[in-house]
Amino acid sequence: MRATLSALASFNEDERMILLRQCRHEEACAAQAAQPIPPGLLNTHQFRHMWRSLGVKLSREQAAAMFLRHGCDVQGLLPYEVFAAKLQGSPARLLALEPEQKGPYKASGGGWGFKGKILYRYCRKPVFPPSTWDGTLAAVSAKPPKAGLILEWVYGYNGKHNTAPNAFYTANQKIVYFVAALGIVYDPANHTQQFFQGHDDDISCLALHPGHALVATGQVASALDGSADSPFLYVWDATLSPPTSVQRIDFPAEGGSSSRLIVAMAFAPDGERLVVVTGDNRHTVAVYKWRNKQLLNQGVGHNGQPPQVYGVVFNHFVAKQGAGGGAAAVTSMFVTYGVKHIKFWVSTVDAAGKEVYSTSQGKFKGAVKADVMSAIFMPSQWLVTGSPSGELLVWDALPSRPTYGCCCQVVAAHGPGTKMPSVHDGQPVLQGVRCLALRCNNTELLSAGSDGKIIIWDITVPRPC
Repeated sequence: MRATLSALASFNEDERMILLRQCRHEEACAAQAAQPIPPGLLNTHQFRHMWRSLGVKLSREQAAAMFLRHGCDVQGLLPYEVFAAKLQGSPARLLALEPEQKGPYKASGGGWGFKGKILYRYCRKPVFPPSTWDGTLAAVSAKPPKAGLILEWVYGYNGKHNTAPNAFYTANQKIVYFVAALGIVYDPANHTQQFFQGHDDDISCLALHPGHALVATGQVASALDGSADSPFLYVWDATLSPPTSVQRIDFPAEGGSSSRLIVAMAFAPDGERLVVVTGDNRHTVAVYKWRNKQLLNQGVGHNGQPPQVYGVVFNHFVAKQGAGGGAAAVTSMFVTYGVKHIKFWVSTVDAAGKEVYSTSQGKFKGAVKADVMSAIFMPSQWLVTGSPSGELLVWDALPSRPTYGCCCQVVAAHGPGTKMPSVHDGQPVLQGVRCLALRCNNTELLSAGSDGKIIIWDITVPRPC
């Protein structure tokens, strides 16, 4: 068609003028033959006759296809002005003539059968639906899917990068631990799991209440809700089905300093206080009455890029130490430990009945100053810690003694074991004694090392400093 029109064109009459002149001639002939058609329109018979007069033969099928391609009305008539513009127009010009829609298909309101160009802000140029586009699919997509995901089972255990105890037995003999953003309660008797799903990002630490029913889990600051500077913790009941939240405490940024994450936590022996160590550069140690979110004390744990503090351990034997030497004034004691340090925290009650907290750094004395990997208090008011090289360090934990806070003995226990990636830079380092626990009515100490061994110690024999 274009070649024919180009051959007939002259200086005084271009291709479009020739085509329109011939279309108007067919329109005039129809009017003289008493077969009037609305002005500016042609039927397929006139369209074929017009092209035959120009030397181009078209079948009925070809004419019908041209009508569909270039746009005919509901009566099957072709606007010849539009046809002429499309036939002689450039690709850009033809694109401009296409019907357009602003924005994607709407979930409601119909219009899903539109097949023209679509303009929307995510694309610099117009886009078109596929040639096989079926608008009924959009109607189906506008409705929420009936299918969904149900969490059935969580595999694995997040123990590689943890620095503190993170798996405990609950009061009903189930095991509680965490993976990613899930608190998991595993029933070994029935091989089933239940999940606490209150967190929106990775859980970083876990603590068990003395009643063995409540659990505290702290997480890293999440960027999902736009509050990347505000980590938080949950206290939840692991014995309920499903596990249910009891309390939430947030840690917003203060003075431009982000808390980043909850590094470590521990419940006091009375279960009413909760010690929380956050991941700011000061590793702030906060003591809460967690049920009403009352902050009792706040202090510096250790300076440095987190995690510098690995864990928190309470002295469960303070109430049993008895009077004498001022020790009876001590109401609670805990230690924070981690990168080449251990810090003793003691609370006393002043004359006004107010809790007052004092701190003192542990002194390694003759021991090699190294990271403290684990810690536990003994009934005899000694503190035992694990070192990266596998030794056990014994510390004086009685404030009334002159050697309080000092390492008094180094006990050879475990081998150095296999090196594992450091939580700081990923370089292989020794992990040493990662776990300490009491058993048999507090008469035996268990130590577990990275050498793959568990050693049971008789702690009924007193150890002189």
